Amino acid sequence: MSEWAAYCSEEDRGLVRRALPLLDQSASLTMASAADALRRMSAVSEPGELGIIVGPVNKGVSDVNLAAAIADGGNARCVALVCESATGSLRSRAARAGIDRVVDRAEVDEAEAARAEERKDEKNGEKNEVARVDALSEATPRPGAPVVAFCSGRGGVGKTTVASCAAAVAGRWGLRTCLLDLDLSCGNAYAAFGLSRGADLAVLGRDGAASDLAARASVSAAPGVSLLGPCARPEMAEVVSPHLEGLLAWASQEFDLVVVDTSTTFTDVVAHVVQCADRVVLVSDDRSGSISAMARMSGLTVRLGVARTRIARLENRADPRSRRAPEPVLAGEGLEAARAYRLVDGGPEVDELVSAGRVTELCEPGYPFADSLASLVAQLLAELGRLPEGEEARRAYERPRSRRGWRLFGQRREAS
Repeated sequence: MSEWAAYCSEEDRGLVRRALPLLDQSASLTMASAADALRRMSAVSEPGELGIIVGPVNKGVSDVNLAAAIADGGNARCVALVCESATGSLRSRAARAGIDRVVDRAEVDEAEAARAEERKDEKNGEKNEVARVDALSEATPRPGAPVVAFCSGRGGVGKTTVASCAAAVAGRWGLRTCLLDLDLSCGNAYAAFGLSRGADLAVLGRDGAASDLAARASVSAAPGVSLLGPCARPEMAEVVSPHLEGLLAWASQEFDLVVVDTSTTFTDVVAHVVQCADRVVLVSDDRSGSISAMARMSGLTVRLGVARTRIARLENRADPRSRRAPEPVLAGEGLEAARAYRLVDGGPEVDELVSAGRVTELCEPGYPFADSLASLVAQLLAELGRLPEGEEARRAYERPRSRRGWRLFGQRREAS
């Protein structure tokens, strides 16, 4: 359980306590008696040990100035400002001051409404879930390995690079990893590993069991990583859809982790894998239109029946010097309480190494991009209960706690 401390006016303590689940669902909260007491608690704590919340303050120092001073001290794991109404100028001022997260009452109310709806769905939807699974396939339910699907609403955000790197890192940590390239018509994940071609999934249209055909078609992409997909001929993509359930069932039985790269277009194949995935990671960057595309994708993901707790958002190419948390995206259904991750910008050498087929070299530890990528993979695996026991994986999981400059994760969640 992570530790948080907060200070606000007496009448606003309820708002601060209601906002806490948006920041950390496995938290204990201590209320400070005064602003100076909160600053002392942060100053004497171990670096990265304590999260800080500053709520509305009616007298004395302003809430923004108090939060900014604590953020400037560099000791807090996360500094959040909770307020009645967050204007654009307030969020901009907070970001410049190094405050990690701004939460207002409307965001709290919306998140609570979403959680209430989820509880209602969980209570009344067991029969609907069984019917949905039956409608998808009569096959035996997928056992074993978790499925992590990387999606985006537009091209060029680095989705394929992130998926390929994630598979390479997991393979290096000893997990038998299957990388599925389900951008069936135009996928090129194989090129990141220096391969001249992928494993043609059109073979699934032949006579025979999907498992046998997939096993024969898969190629070794890197240590611990087997690659499947895309289709050698784009026009053959439609033959894969009827066999996807069997393919996922086989991959989950044969491997420790299944990483899926998808197309930017939500085809039937992409919709199917998103419904089956244990985590759906929506990738965006800071280019114009990227956030709105992600919001549209999240809404579609929820309408497909994916629980909000299975959705995460990843801000790719983030400034490595920035301490800013990813901005909340309330325009997209499903993103109200989604886990938010950041992957630092590795510069032109990322594209150069990927284009040269040297993705495994790109993922070697010791560089900001590689280290933040490893932390992302470790956090996802920990949430799924599959974090390996090796030293490198453990360090990657603990790294977000110890970084005092920029923060890799704006909403850090403990493993469930």
